[in-house]
Amino acid sequence: MSNILQITGSVAYSPEARAILDYSGAGDVFEPGADPIMAGGYKIAPWGYDNDLPAHLLERIRKNDVVGANLQFNQLSGYGLGIKPMLRVVEDGKVVGYEECADEEVLRFFEDNDIDGFFLEQVNDMMTFFNVFPEIIVNRAGTKIVSLRHLEAAFSRWGSMEEQDSEIRWHYYNQWEGGAVKGKLCRTPVLSRYHTYDHLKTLLTKPRNRRFVLQVGMPTAGNTYYSRPNWWSIFRSGWYDLSVLLPKFKAALLKNHLAVRYVVYISDEYWKEMARLKNVAGDREKEIRMREEITQQLIDFLANENTKGGTLISTRKFAPSGSGAALEDKYIQIEHVESAIKGGEFIEDAEEANNIISYAMGVHPNLNGATPGRSKGSLGGSDKRELFMIKQAMMRPYRDRLLKPLRLVARFNGWDRNIVFAVPDVEFPTLDVEKSGKRETNQNPD
Repeated sequence: MSNILQITGSVAYSPEARAILDYSGAGDVFEPGADPIMAGGYKIAPWGYDNDLPAHLLERIRKNDVVGANLQFNQLSGYGLGIKPMLRVVEDGKVVGYEECADEEVLRFFEDNDIDGFFLEQVNDMMTFFNVFPEIIVNRAGTKIVSLRHLEAAFSRWGSMEEQDSEIRWHYYNQWEGGAVKGKLCRTPVLSRYHTYDHLKTLLTKPRNRRFVLQVGMPTAGNTYYSRPNWWSIFRSGWYDLSVLLPKFKAALLKNHLAVRYVVYISDEYWKEMARLKNVAGDREKEIRMREEITQQLIDFLANENTKGGTLISTRKFAPSGSGAALEDKYIQIEHVESAIKGGEFIEDAEEANNIISYAMGVHPNLNGATPGRSKGSLGGSDKRELFMIKQAMMRPYRDRLLKPLRLVARFNGWDRNIVFAVPDVEFPTLDVEKSGKRETNQNPD
């Protein structure tokens, strides 16, 4: 193959074709795991094809400032003002209001278990993975839940269900170096999602059982063990790859003064399709040789000064959309680059990629510090306030799931049945309503 200058691990430059080649497809690592794997003598449901999907995801989040900032925005929005224990005010059998709970046992439990920090960590994993792993610890007598602990989702795996199992029974905790067990493997019973209180009482009849993991997550369709956030689509669609590539490419362009005529984006799906068509799928050596041959053909095509009228064959696929039109997914995309470096190259491409990433993650760019272009998409204060209120309202389903452990604690420990838990938000009313410009929302957990 022609002499190629490697710019980064996934971006290369061909002097012959004067083209930038991008191979940084991120979608392949998000293939789901199929068969159970053995770890420490136990059958584990792998998270990802190599049981290391959380590590791959975190690595990609750290590489992209837009994804990281959006995640932080979602995490802070989900946290609100933190969890507050509230007491229903009941008159004549009807709830007429709420007041802050002053029960000493409840307040002590919140303080001893750092519930603010616990909740923040749980929100973090919920927004990142849609999978959360809270652990409860019961005293030796089996009469009180004394501790509530956060288990990192990145280090958590579910045990594989047997044919007779209707639910997940075991949780395994380990650092999973490269998807394999590293050091001690902690095995903990899992409480049923249904009749959780009764199941806990049953498991406590065994004297050694004092630690349990709850199943808490945001449900997504078609997943047995691990939920898959919808925003992960940015890794399969290619927009994440484009967003990561552009800063590297611009830096290389300025640093190396490369003579570039083309930027070529090659989807990871393209290689899979070609491997299938050439009957080499699964054979690593043949797949590598196929990539080299196709890359050389592409370089020869671009390097030919007489390419006008020439032909480059690529594949593409169409997916139906709600409007009735077909959306095109290009496997190979070639963009022409002007030879002169003027400054400001690819700004519109970066804006488009970052805006679509923000859209997928449910974050309006105006709420997170980004106003694309010059005076494009800027909003007034009233519009931003309404957008933020919509965002807060959309946090309710996540919070309902995350409050499940505390509801179990309240019932098991025999707290007043009118003690409930709320996550209030800051509201920004207009100045004619509230002179300070902010106030706490109504703390109605029901």
